[in-house]
Amino acid sequence: MIPEDVDILFRIQKEAFYPLYQQFRDPSNPYLRGKEDIERRLNRDFYHPFTILEDGRIIGGLWYISGANLLLCQLQPHEYYLGRVFIAPDMQGKKAAQRAILLCEKHFPDAVKYYVDFPDVLEKNRRCYAGAGYTPTGIKKETDPGVTLELYEKYVKRT
Repeated sequence: MIPEDVDILFRIQKEAFYPLYQQFRDPSNPYLRGKEDIERRLNRDFYHPFTILEDGRIIGGLWYISGANLLLCQLQPHEYYLGRVFIAPDMQGKKAAQRAILLCEKHFPDAVKYYVDFPDVLEKNRRCYAGAGYTPTGIKKETDPGVTLELYEKYVKRT
């Protein structure tokens, strides 16, 4: 992710999260955030942002977080949290997010474990993350009225 991508990524983030905002009306939804939400992640050591490309077109973004205390877990050394994935609506359901996750994980050769959380009622997210090797931890937490996040994890096997 580079500063020149921010305007496009901001637009895609708004489009991608709008349906979830319509469904949950949660005040922490990325649909409600400004462009600075993406810009500030470019300049912090514990964020690891990526732009997702398909056939030379920016179709989304994602970032991992390292070395932080999060809502559902406390990251240990060599653990990463998949903080956000967003894909342009016309590319959703085509496994672009799953491919991007697997590709980006190769940038963390020291990783022993990854985490991700998402609203527990979102079956398409569950399929995406399960397809990338994540499994449920059994940990859930209500974050906003009607929104319960479920934590998934992925252990990295070293050969």
